[in-house]
This record gives sequence, C-alpha cells and structure tokens, in this order.
Amino acid sequence: METPHFRPDTVEVRQQVTPLLLQLATLRERPLLCFYHEESIDEACLIRIRELAPTLGEQRRVSVLLDSPGGEIGCTYRMLNAIRRHVDDMEVLVPQWAKSAATFFCLGADKILLGPDGELGPLDPQIPNPSGSFRPVTPLETFQALEQLRTYSADTLDTIVMALLGGAPMDIPNAIQQAPPIMSAMIGPLYQQVNPHELGEAGRALQVGVEYARRVMHRWGYADREKEDIDRIVRDLVWEYPTHGFVIDLTEAKELGLNAEELDEEADGLCKQILKGCGGCVGVFMPNQEATPVSEKEGATSDGTASEDGIERVSANPGGQNARSTRGARGARPAPSESAKSAPPSHAPPNGAEAPDSR
Repeated sequence: METPHFRPDTVEVRQQVTPLLLQLATLRERPLLCFYHEESIDEACLIRIRELAPTLGEQRRVSVLLDSPGGEIGCTYRMLNAIRRHVDDMEVLVPQWAKSAATFFCLGADKILLGPDGELGPLDPQIPNPSGSFRPVTPLETFQALEQLRTYSADTLDTIVMALLGGAPMDIPNAIQQAPPIMSAMIGPLYQQVNPHELGEAGRALQVGVEYARRVMHRWGYADREKEDIDRIVRDLVWEYPTHGFVIDLTEAKELGLNAEELDEEADGLCKQILKGCGGCVGVFMPNQEATPVSEKEGATSDGTASEDGIERVSANPGGQNARSTRGARGARPAPSESAKSAPPSHAPPNGAEAPDSR
C-alpha cells in the first residue's frame, strides 16, 4: 500500500488525521481516495493518482474526498481514466469546494455528494493572459465582450436612427440608410481591437472543455441519459455563468441535472475535521482498519543507523505497513526517493493553468 502524502508531513498531523480518514472510509463502506490538494492539478498529481489507483482493492467502488481549486483539464481527464479502470462505482464527497477542473472530475463520478458548504463551479477553462499578466483569464470573457459589443452596436444604430428622424425631415428608410456610416465611425475602433487569432484560441479552449465533459458523462455516471440532456448540462456549465468563480451549490447542481445529493451530516463533519487537521492529503485509506501507530523514538532509524536529529519517524500507513522516514537537522530532508519525486507539489493558494486550463 502506498504511503499517503500529508501536508505538513509531521507525526502530529498523521496521528490526528489518519484515524479520521479511516473512520470516513468505514462509514462509506468502501475504500477512500483522499485528494485534498490546494494547488493546480498538474502532471505530478496525475503521476501520484496512477500510483494509487491499483491499490483501491477488489471492491470495484470508491469514495473520493475531493477538495481542489482545479487545474489542467487534460491531466484531470487522465486521472479519471486511471481511477475508473479499477472502479465501477465512484462517489465524490465535496464538503467545501471542487472548482473548474475539479468540477469536471465530478462529472466522471456516478454520484456527487455536496455538503451544506460544498460548491462546484463553471467549466470555462483558464488560459494565459494575452496581456502578459500573471492572472489567467477565461476565454469566455472574449465571447462575453463580443456579445456586449454586438448589443452596443445594435443599440447605437437604434439611437442614431431615432436622432436622424427627430432632427431632420427624413423618412425611416432614408434614416436607416444614413445611420450605418455614422455608427461605423463610432464603433469601428472598438471592433479593430478584436484579435482574430486570440478569438480562435479562445474558441478552441472552450471546445476542449466541452468535448472532455461530454465524453466522461457519456462513459460513466450519465450513460443512461439522452445525448441532448448531456449536451444541455455541458453547455450550461461552460457558457451560462457570468464568472469563473460562480458558486454552484447543491440546489443549483440539481437544477442543472447533475447526479448530486446531500452529504450526510456525519460524513460532512468528518470531512471538515480532515480538512481542518492538515493542509493537504493525497492517499488511499481502507475501511474497517485501524491506523498504524505513529511514533517518535530516540536513537536510530529502521535500518539501525542514526538519523541526523536522532528521531525515528514511523508514518501511518492504511495498509498496515510501517513506512519510515527521517528528517535532517533543522528540517533538512534527505535526498528524495523516486516515489517522492512523483508526489504532488505542496499546497498553496490556488493559482494554476493549462492551455486550456479548466480551473
């Protein structure tokens, strides 16, 4: 069994959080995959999930505790494929948030369980800002700007026609004929700022999200739905929300037609204790299993050699094995193993993107 990755990875965190995770797995009566990751979903996350997926056991079902701001939709799609190769029935628990690409992950589940504070988000991707700013933008903003420009143009034409009719002895056909050159002089500079290349890139980025969403819904939790119903849900998730951070709560999710239900109070409470007890966790936890004791012992490491700070650290492992690691003096770490190199990066405030990035 792969040792779970915690942040911060301390004895105290493992002692506090591991029993809660095992209790949640037992409550759900199935293996629990915890993906509590506050950075962008990326290639490192994909590698870690591919390592964990085969350890889900023979039950062919899993609960996923998901807390994530989103990230690269291509990596998220491959994460879903890795998990669903081993799982026939997947439920996702969302006590707080699963935004953007994490919402897309939920579309690949058979059931979404949202807590009272749980929220999903729109599927419009995030792409690098053409202006060079570090703040990514959604390509939907480009099309929203065009829609505003179209509306402004139509309103301007009406205003000019009414002004011509009111200020000169002119009939309606003549006023309509005279208005376009005036409107063009007023609106033309705005349209000249539209970059066709950026417009095309924005359209393709949105279409990537649409096609991935259609595929995972047809393939798994929504296989019994009509194509038109799935297309409507995807269209609404991509096009119908005014901002990337728009809150899609349980009521909104049900109105959209998602397979969403309320997360029961006991499970929601456990989830929130887990999220409060650490800054991140990626690992698999089995039901009906006790936490492996986590100890600090003066003197030597498991192979009999003394660690630099004289402290042996035995981390909890839900598979019943003791995974040992040592820290150097003043927090220095020994050279990472190959498995550690593939672990997801440490968690920080959400800020990440792919081209397209469905955060």
